[in-house]
Amino acid sequence: MIRSIAVVPAYNEEKTVVAVLDRLYGAVDDLVVVDDGSTDGTRAAIQSWLPGHERARLLWFDQNQGMSAAYYHAFAHLRERMQAGMIDEQDLIFTVDADGQHDLSALDQLKRAMIDQSLDALIVRRDLSTYPAYKRFGNWIMSGWASLWAGSRLWDVESGYRIFRMGALADALRYYKGYLYSETVEVAVVLCRLGYRVRNDLLVPVPVFRSRTRLKDAAIDLIMIPSAACRAWRRSDRFMTEGEVRSTFTVILSLVVIAWLTRALTRSARRV
Repeated sequence: MIRSIAVVPAYNEEKTVVAVLDRLYGAVDDLVVVDDGSTDGTRAAIQSWLPGHERARLLWFDQNQGMSAAYYHAFAHLRERMQAGMIDEQDLIFTVDADGQHDLSALDQLKRAMIDQSLDALIVRRDLSTYPAYKRFGNWIMSGWASLWAGSRLWDVESGYRIFRMGALADALRYYKGYLYSETVEVAVVLCRLGYRVRNDLLVPVPVFRSRTRLKDAAIDLIMIPSAACRAWRRSDRFMTEGEVRSTFTVILSLVVIAWLTRALTRSARRV
C-alpha cells in the first residue's frame, strides 16, 4: 500500500500553521513539520498541537537556516527512515507551505494523477493570475531558464506545492542541497536531468498570495539551477560552497550592470 507523508516547513507562521496541520493530518498517513528557527510562537503552537496527533513529528533548527535547509533536513530524515525499512521507495512525499497558500482540496486529485500516471514528481502549476505582474514575469523567466537546463518544459518551477516518489527524491538528494530558497528550483531540474518522470502543468488556484523572496533570492536561483543541472549530468554530489555562490552572484550581477550601462549608453548615443 502506498503511503502519503506530508512535509511542512514553518518560519514565523504562528497564525496559520495549526490550521494547515489540522487539514493535512486527516489527509495523509504521516506528517513531518520543520520549525526553521521561528522567532514568534510558531514552535510553541506546533508543540501544543502535537499531543493526540501520534502520526506527526516535529524537527527544528534553533536558528533560522532558510527554507532549503528546512526541506533538506526533513527529506534527509525521511531518507534515513526509508533506508531503515520504515518507509517504502514508492511512498509519496507531499510538500505544503505553512502559510495557507496551497489549496489542500486538490490533494486527492494530485495523488490520483501521481499514481495513475506513474509519475516520480508532480510539481503543481499555480494559478498566478492574481499575482502582481512583476511576480508573474519573474516566474516566467525563472521557469524558462530552468527548462533550458532541465531539458524538459517546466511551467512553474518555483512552486512549493509538490509530490515526490520517495525513491526518486532520495536519489535527487545526492545531487543538490539548496541555498536559501533554491531547493524548489534545484530539485525539479535534478529530477528531470536524472530522467525521472516530472509533471508541472496541472493548474491549481492559490487561495492566499504570500511571497518572501527578494531579487537576491532570484539571482541565487539563477545560479543554482545550472549548478544543480551540471551535478546531475556528471553524477557528482559536490555542492557549491558559500564562497562560490557569492563569487558567481557577483559575476552575474556585474554582467547585468554592464549590460544595462551598455544599453543606456547606446540609447544616449542614438539620441545625439
